[in-house]
Amino acid sequence: MGTESVRGKIERGEAIHASVLCPAKINLFLEVSARREDGYHEIDSIMQKVSLCDRLEMTFTKGEGIVITASDKTLPTGEKNLVYAAVAGYFERAGFSCRTEITLDKRIPISAGLAGGSTDAAGALGILDKTFHALDREALASLALSLGADVPFCLFRSQARCQGLGEVLSPCRGLPHCYLVIAKHRRESVSTKDAYRRIDSEAYDVKSSDTIAAALGTGELCQVIPQLFNRFEGIVLSEKPIAAKIKETMLENGAQGAMMSGSGPSVFGIFDSEEKALQAKSALRGLGAFAFVAHPWR
Repeated sequence: MGTESVRGKIERGEAIHASVLCPAKINLFLEVSARREDGYHEIDSIMQKVSLCDRLEMTFTKGEGIVITASDKTLPTGEKNLVYAAVAGYFERAGFSCRTEITLDKRIPISAGLAGGSTDAAGALGILDKTFHALDREALASLALSLGADVPFCLFRSQARCQGLGEVLSPCRGLPHCYLVIAKHRRESVSTKDAYRRIDSEAYDVKSSDTIAAALGTGELCQVIPQLFNRFEGIVLSEKPIAAKIKETMLENGAQGAMMSGSGPSVFGIFDSEEKALQAKSALRGLGAFAFVAHPWR
């Protein structure tokens, strides 16, 4: 259905509905290069979507305005919400607008290093693109990057090597079949800006994701696990004792490997059986943590 056809339906008073699942991401590898002159940092990361998802519903009708209703009442629903910014940015670039009502069912923890806001923004852009077809891929990618470094990945790939600011996406094989436990305690959160500021004060040799990309290519978990890496982990876990305990608990309950995701403080564990994953989830919930069993997103 073309842009004019959809817009004609809306102008005639019809409502257009769409919904999408917005999967979280984990970083199997995350390295940070030195800060650039513009203040941003370049990264080298292997990102993997997982089956922990928010659900986004959008309704387009005649009129103006963007209205967001979120299941998590702590979430801003105005201009500070990335979904709001995605919709407003899309319509500004497209040169038209309509009333957009959005319902966001949040399951991905906020400020957790799982790209919860980014994947929701990407979900909104995906719906807008499929509904209106008003922007070409280059314009859509530019808009995605303007919203956040993780948004291009969340919009275009299920797994990828992400470089530059996060917008340079290269094909990469994802995790083989496995069970993932993702956990975060509500009492701990991380400021991404502060985490990057701490990294700027560190001296280290920059690592490359080439080795883990090759390991993923084998399709063997035993090759991948030793290559898990996150530059933020040493900094963050030293200051977040509950997150450190979460990682320890996962390993004690059968995780083949465990690693913090993004700038944290969420931790994911990789398990070779559902039984072990469920056991770990139970132990983590005993610590008062949010814990969810997931699998790689296909």
